[in-house]
Amino acid sequence: MNQMHQGSAAARVRGIDFPADAGSLPSFEAIYDAYYDVVARWIRALGGPTADRDDLVQEVFLVVYRRLPDFDGGNLMGWLYRITTHQVRDYQRLVWIRHIFARGVDVSPQVPSVRPTPLMTLETRERQQKLEWLLSRLSERHRAAFVLFEIEGYTAEEIGDMQSVSVNTVRARIHRARKKMSALVKVTARSRAPAGYPA
Repeated sequence: MNQMHQGSAAARVRGIDFPADAGSLPSFEAIYDAYYDVVARWIRALGGPTADRDDLVQEVFLVVYRRLPDFDGGNLMGWLYRITTHQVRDYQRLVWIRHIFARGVDVSPQVPSVRPTPLMTLETRERQQKLEWLLSRLSERHRAAFVLFEIEGYTAEEIGDMQSVSVNTVRARIHRARKKMSALVKVTARSRAPAGYPA
């Protein structure tokens, strides 16, 4: 599902959500096709590493495949979001184990870049790293609310449905996230950036 972002998030997957009393569930394939990109964006909002995002999406849909027969048919988006949240948390808990057992692979520095504009690529990468660093300073709840609202374009009501919290809670999280992000941006604008900030 590679569609332009237009309107609410719900409109991007229209026709897949269904009422709580629906007699039959949509197929796994229909859910996968409609929500693959949405789940990938949630993983980003929840702090899942970019390099492992595709793997995490696949893990989410493996859980969906196994649990779909037991799903009651109510709030599909909220159900998928909860599964995604659990998968990202599990990944973050076990990431140190992966690092211990991962085998290092030497990559030759002589491999040529296929990108035509190295300077633009570098600047884009630096901006992305700074954004990821700033987002990593937020708590999980504040980061998710901020990214889903400010970057992905979900409404506070949609986020509340996904996370099973009130709209006021969502708005409070967004407000706190904005406040902390503003403070962090001010700190990084000074002569000395905080430890760990991308150069």
